[in-house]
Amino acid sequence: MNEHNYDRLREALDRLPTYNSPGDNWDHIARALTPPLREQLPSYAPPPAVWNALSKELDAVPRSRLRRLPGRQLLAIAATLLLLLTTGFLLVNQDRGPVISYSYSQEAQPAEVVADWDDDEASFDRARQEVRTRNEPRLNNLGHELDELTYAREEVKSMLTAYGDDPGVVQQLAEIERERDDVYRRIIIEL
Repeated sequence: MNEHNYDRLREALDRLPTYNSPGDNWDHIARALTPPLREQLPSYAPPPAVWNALSKELDAVPRSRLRRLPGRQLLAIAATLLLLLTTGFLLVNQDRGPVISYSYSQEAQPAEVVADWDDDEASFDRARQEVRTRNEPRLNNLGHELDELTYAREEVKSMLTAYGDDPGVVQQLAEIERERDDVYRRIIIEL
């Protein structure tokens, strides 16, 4: 429940005086309750006529009515067991997160491809010769770029012969070849 005048209520409660009880107060209460309360209450035994009357009434109740009580108890027990089994089933089949599994595969090494990186070198040489004869600034820049890429290509090729066919080095050489082809196309367009 929300208090509409909470600030006033808090202020009033803060103004109330506080009292401390004496330290021996609890000892005094404990001594006053020394005889337990159940010992102070009187006990009564019912007269035998009361028990006899109850027994006669129970005998007068039809047996079918008395049998319903165990049926209800069995129904309650069955419902409880069903609830417990359902809860147990849900706990056992609960999603426990991702399952980690390991897998590996073996692949056959591809057959060695013999790449001849010098197939188009004659075309590149003719393009460089044409750039030198024309001597135009735009073509000279492209020719200089082609010369730098050719020098980088030769260094990477020497690494391949020295260290073997490393896939990373082959990839670098392929990238340089693509850049050389791009510069070659631009030179052809300019010509």
